Amino acid sequence: MSPLNERACAGIPINWPDNVHPFLVMFPWESYHDRPNALPFTVNITHLSEPCAQSKHCDPNMFDGSPCGLAHMQDIAKMYAAQVKELKLQACNDSRKYMTSLTQLNGYGRLLMAISENDVPCLQQIIKIALDNGASVHEVVNRLEDAIEGIYCCHNPQMN
Repeated sequence: MSPLNERACAGIPINWPDNVHPFLVMFPWESYHDRPNALPFTVNITHLSEPCAQSKHCDPNMFDGSPCGLAHMQDIAKMYAAQVKELKLQACNDSRKYMTSLTQLNGYGRLLMAISENDVPCLQQIIKIALDNGASVHEVVNRLEDAIEGIYCCHNPQMN
């Protein structure tokens, strides 16, 4: 009787992707031995369509009866994968917030430069109308630049 059959644990099914070469061809059999650099598990290929891995140190009483403790390790790996995914999403969101803040800061700088370097006709009216219409700082600066170049004219009833 082999050591695999003596154990109560059936092992963990190996989910081999269908879109790659067969398991028997691609598995690293050269590392399947008892020397120091050996794989830490045995492989049961009794059913070629459903190969199973079992730790060489399997104790079915460990990890609440999970086979070989590998199922527990799979759960931990899935948890870490979920955390990595969440952290990547958070990093993307933080990067987007950072870029938005830089864009706004650049817009405020442009607004201050436009106001300080030019005599903008109807300055208060242009800013008030733009902000009342929900314009961004970038749009306000563009409108001020248009006013400086004479492209945009505000109608000021006080000037008549």
